[in-house]
Amino acid sequence: MRSQNPRAARLLDLIVDSLDIPRSYYEKASARHKSLGEWMCRRESRVAAFSPHVSLQGSFRYGTVNRPLLPTDRYDLDNLTTLKIAKTAITQKQLKELYGSEVKAYAAAHNMIEPVEEKDRCWRLNYTDEVDFHLDTLPCLPEEEAVIQAIMARGVLAILAAQAVAITDRRHPQYDQITRLLLSSNPGGFATWFEEKARAAAASTMQRLVEARLYASVDAVPPYEWKTPLQRSIQILKRHRDVMFRRDPSEGPISMIITNLATHAYAGEGDLWSAVANIVDRMGEYVRPRAPRVPNPADPAEDYADKWAKKPSLEANFWRWHTQVKADLGRLSSAIEQGAVANQVRSLFDIQLGRDALVAFEASAAVAPAIITRPAPTVSIPSAPRPWHDRT
Repeated sequence: MRSQNPRAARLLDLIVDSLDIPRSYYEKASARHKSLGEWMCRRESRVAAFSPHVSLQGSFRYGTVNRPLLPTDRYDLDNLTTLKIAKTAITQKQLKELYGSEVKAYAAAHNMIEPVEEKDRCWRLNYTDEVDFHLDTLPCLPEEEAVIQAIMARGVLAILAAQAVAITDRRHPQYDQITRLLLSSNPGGFATWFEEKARAAAASTMQRLVEARLYASVDAVPPYEWKTPLQRSIQILKRHRDVMFRRDPSEGPISMIITNLATHAYAGEGDLWSAVANIVDRMGEYVRPRAPRVPNPADPAEDYADKWAKKPSLEANFWRWHTQVKADLGRLSSAIEQGAVANQVRSLFDIQLGRDALVAFEASAAVAPAIITRPAPTVSIPSAPRPWHDRT
């Protein structure tokens, strides 16, 4: 267990402050998500009869978005739309094309310049305005009760298992046939699990925002406002990954593996240095020796590291990155003692700390900041974060 290091914690906070995106970007992403949901539910929609339920997923939901490493990079926004249709009533191809027709109509109605792209599982909308996003939107079906019960039999709580969905994939051998054997996924259950782990450390922040009348209630405060040590640790780790694999990003550990393992390893540390250092020390313990190697805690049959078996370099690169980030945290700690902070931060995270930030950091040597030593009391698992029609 790493001990607290107030100066290192302060430096990591400065780094994450440089990585954070403006609140307005989260608000814009939410608006685009909501707009697509409203389109799917309009009277003329071909999917409106199937009670479309649109929910935000990915780093914008978790509050772990970083500014892109390169100015040409786009922000990734992910959502899924659950349609109340039985698996035995439609093929994956029919579902994908039905949903795709509405996505294309949405793009045309909103004068989107770039064409809609079809991916193996989803449709991609490309936004090119003052903030460049691409939105990957995935059609899916509610998972059958038998599948949900099987997930629960693996030790998953009912509140998580119930969020499982069946997804389309055009690589599936029965893509154009009626089958119950669709791929199963549970991004909503994962998000609920993640938010429960982060929420305890966010209690004081949420209460402060409510008292400032920025939100009507604690439950209304979105995760991107929490800024917990877990969320900020994930931002640090993702940025380190991005810099290390900048020449070939596809070879680095995917964000879901980092997020999954970091959340497992997080033990409620209240300061950022202790959190990220201990996460790195422990996260390798949660990689299983056999498949599923990095299972979704909301559905252990879903493996976030499923590509490792087909491409062994991905596993090798994960362990190489893990070894490197552990060593680089040590270098960062040494740099603080040696007065070489600016160079190390630029080397490890490709961040140029401004003069004011460096002056403030050096001033912190004289006055150590207050540190939260214990997380707030654990709260019960909340319902899944609200989709657009429940007011995100």
